[in-house]
Amino acid sequence: MSREADHTIKGFLYQFNKTLNAILVSNEKDNVQIEGIIEDIDIRSTNFTSAIQCKYHESNSQFNLSDIYKPVLQMLCHFSENNNPNIKYILYAYFPNEKVGFKRITISQLEEIISTSNFDYINKYVSKIKPPNNQQIKELLQKSRKTTEEKAQIREYYNNNDVESVVDIRKFLKDHFVFEIGYSYDSLAKENKGLLESDGFSTDDVNDLFYPNAIQYIAEISIIPEEEKRITNKAELLGVLYKSKKTAMSRWTSELLSRKELLKIKRKQLMPSLNVNSRLRYFLIDPDHIEGFDDEFVLFVKEYLEKYNSKIKLHTYTPCFFIRTNTNKLSEYHQRFVKKGIPIITGYIGDTFLFEEFNRDPKRVIKDNWVEFKAKITCISNDIQDYINIKKCDDLYVLGDIDTSVLDTVDVNIEQIKIKDFNELKYILSIIKEV
Repeated sequence: MSREADHTIKGFLYQFNKTLNAILVSNEKDNVQIEGIIEDIDIRSTNFTSAIQCKYHESNSQFNLSDIYKPVLQMLCHFSENNNPNIKYILYAYFPNEKVGFKRITISQLEEIISTSNFDYINKYVSKIKPPNNQQIKELLQKSRKTTEEKAQIREYYNNNDVESVVDIRKFLKDHFVFEIGYSYDSLAKENKGLLESDGFSTDDVNDLFYPNAIQYIAEISIIPEEEKRITNKAELLGVLYKSKKTAMSRWTSELLSRKELLKIKRKQLMPSLNVNSRLRYFLIDPDHIEGFDDEFVLFVKEYLEKYNSKIKLHTYTPCFFIRTNTNKLSEYHQRFVKKGIPIITGYIGDTFLFEEFNRDPKRVIKDNWVEFKAKITCISNDIQDYINIKKCDDLYVLGDIDTSVLDTVDVNIEQIKIKDFNELKYILSIIKEV
């Protein structure tokens, strides 16, 4: 991963952590809008809104005023268009060499920000804070695409003319704006864990379960397109966390914990159900999300069956593996299983899928330790969706990006598992001891 990409992910996680912090210190009746209408986080009490924008400047050796030009201009622009007396704009930003706490911005500094020569800032923000009184410039600003000459003309107009602001910047600075130097990423995360503990969560589980799940909860809400569905509050967050029994495996939790830590936690959480012999398990698999899938799939199933479906008297349920693939590839896998001496069924007779064929249980001769087939392996299809809904499993393992909203998952334990390869999967399923 490039350094730039790493900083981008860290920036998102910093914002999620600040959001979590804002929720945990809020009043029970306050609504918190994630990715708010105004800023990254909008906190609404009865008649007042705090709009927080987060910035994470881990790589900056020192603070420069230009680092906050854009967020300050965005806030000024919003204030100019709304002029809401019941709003406070909070710029929460981390700079490694700045002391944590409130930092004063002067009138002269604010004027310097508004006087920027950056065309994008002039075009998007300054032109609204200081609307032009020149008709030609007004018309140029309204154009969706501008030539180099037109951009230069607009820039020159703002650099050489004293254009009146529609915002009372003194009032904005005094009553509606706060610049706060935030904690470092690690310090903010540590504070959040302490707040979770003070809300009644056990110290042992906060790091491995409740804290990563809180970040995942916020990350999931942040991408919901409907504004009203991105609103939450402290009671709702805590309610979700109290119900948490397992750690989400996602790109965000993978960033919070080391890969090895996350796999170890998941292995521990899956172990109790895996230790039950008589349990029906389904696997929904997207091969595109597993490295070396084609080469390793048959061997993985073989090892899984040896571990969890080899005792004819104890292992009474036949595991099912549903793959996002086509029938030609399925036929190839079937042949490979036959050559390995592993009896399976696919539900297909020729090119036709027969629901009854796939739905049947294998014949068993206990005295001979013989079973007709040890696994059901087939393609994901509408028929299979029906099968999963009709013949409910105990555990549904979802490997990869597969939509489960079409499935009836009431009374089904769903495990969303993000793994890189089969070695990781075998480790968390306790098939192997190390990864």
